[in-house]
Amino acid sequence: MNLMQLKIPAGYAVTYNKFYDVDPVLSADSDYFIENWGFFTEDLLQIVKMKIKNGKWDIPEREDTILFDLGWYPDSDIKGHYRLELVDGEWNEIKSISSKDRLVIKETLEEWLEEQLRV
Repeated sequence: MNLMQLKIPAGYAVTYNKFYDVDPVLSADSDYFIENWGFFTEDLLQIVKMKIKNGKWDIPEREDTILFDLGWYPDSDIKGHYRLELVDGEWNEIKSISSKDRLVIKETLEEWLEEQLRV
C-alpha cells in the first residue's frame, strides 16, 4: 500500500499523513465496519501553510495558521466519506468538500494548495 501521491508546493508542512491510495474493505463480520479501518479514520492528513520569518520557513502561531485537514466520517464506517476542510487557526471553516472518491479529494486538495499560495 502506498500513500496517495500529492503535489504539494513549497511553503507547506505536512504535519500528519495517513492518506493512502486504498479502497475500503467491508468486514465479513459487519454490515458497516471497514476491515482496513486504519486507513479510514477521522485523522488522515494535516497540512499547514508556512510563512517566511527572518528568512526561514516557519509554521505560524495558531492564530495565524491556515490548515488543511482530511478525515473519514463516520470513522471506520463503510457508508462514510472523506471530508476535506480548509480552516483557520481557530478551526473556523473557510471551505470544505465531502466525497467517497479519494481522487476527487486529491484533486481538490491540490487546487486549494495552489489557491492559498496566491492569498
